[in-house]
Amino acid sequence: MLIDIIPEIATAGGLFFGCLARALLPFFRKKYQAAEAGENIKWEGRYAWTLVFALFTSFIVATLLLPTFDVPPVNVFPLAFAVGWSAQSITNMMVK
Repeated sequence: MLIDIIPEIATAGGLFFGCLARALLPFFRKKYQAAEAGENIKWEGRYAWTLVFALFTSFIVATLLLPTFDVPPVNVFPLAFAVGWSAQSITNMMVK
């Protein structure tokens, strides 16, 4: 039995989790490396701001991009996840 999910909710969830995963993975990698070295790092405010900016830009891109494709509802989440991941990645590169 397939779960009937509204495509807009799947899109929003995919964008959010894509941006969040791309923001958290490098932070956890740095935290692990710092723990091995006996140091402690904290979540910086710029990480949150890049996440907010990437969410904003990914919602704009998804609004422009997704209606142009005839995407089955089951494929909306992975596509939105990829858009969120790439928006966060581009934002991270711009900040560095």
